[in-house]
Amino acid sequence: MNGREGTAHLEWWANPSTCLARLPVRVTSTPGGAAWNAALSPVLDGDVREGVQDLIDAAPFCTLHFDDGSAVSVEAAHSGDVNDLWLRVVLAPDSSA
Repeated sequence: MNGREGTAHLEWWANPSTCLARLPVRVTSTPGGAAWNAALSPVLDGDVREGVQDLIDAAPFCTLHFDDGSAVSVEAAHSGDVNDLWLRVVLAPDSSA
């Protein structure tokens, strides 16, 4: 993950043409650089917050797009507050097997 930090977007896709959600986040590397902490910006509240919590609970796998155009698949988790997430890189399965 190379200690990348800054602004990015989390995206959940139903299929190649339908984006279910696109959320702006500010990411910082965790100690050791094995994951990111992501703070939603702006902070969500009300029904939107509940909808995002339901989305993460049902489908935690999404794409983290950095402002430079690069992207990585991640698993999003929260500890009760969807405004503060923990992101871990998800490796693609080995297609050579």
